[in-house]
Amino acid sequence: MTKDKKRDKKIYHIGNEERYEEVMEMTTEAWNAKLEEKNKVKTGKITDKKRRKKEQGKVIHGTTPEERFQEINGMTIEEWHEEQFKTKMGMTSSDRYIEQVKSSSPIDYFKLQNGTITEEDVKLVKDLKELGLNDDVINVLLSYVVAVSNIGLIHSLINEMGEYWIEENILTVEKAIVFVREEHKKYKESSEK
Repeated sequence: MTKDKKRDKKIYHIGNEERYEEVMEMTTEAWNAKLEEKNKVKTGKITDKKRRKKEQGKVIHGTTPEERFQEINGMTIEEWHEEQFKTKMGMTSSDRYIEQVKSSSPIDYFKLQNGTITEEDVKLVKDLKELGLNDDVINVLLSYVVAVSNIGLIHSLINEMGEYWIEENILTVEKAIVFVREEHKKYKESSEK
């Protein structure tokens, strides 16, 4: 070993010993502060999320994740998802749903749900059309029954609901969607009580 290497090795050991002594004499708070400074320098940002929020001047008061999300982003999670969907698809999810409902027939919907279509399914669609519902509204009705019913597409139930929709003058896709949303909201409120 050359003299320079021995000298460098000795300096390295002295440096390590000084660091060791420095660490042993530090308090926990001083050690944490030093680590935090080291992390700031290493990553270029503060790693502690709470401190970062405090430094940004925001104090988050929300008790649930949804409330905290809304405080931070200024919108609900649903609104954020809708905005992301609109950015990606170029339309709202409601517009996309209306487009899907208008572009398929009730027979196609039954095929999608069951894989096959029976004579009873065809008869149900004919009965609903005879009541005065158009294909678009029938598709919304079928979607609603699938979402609400835990036991599947019950033809007698769908027929009764079709009659009710006629009585309530729910004859357009837009009115049907508004009705379904209101019913869902009522159901959600009653289940929370």
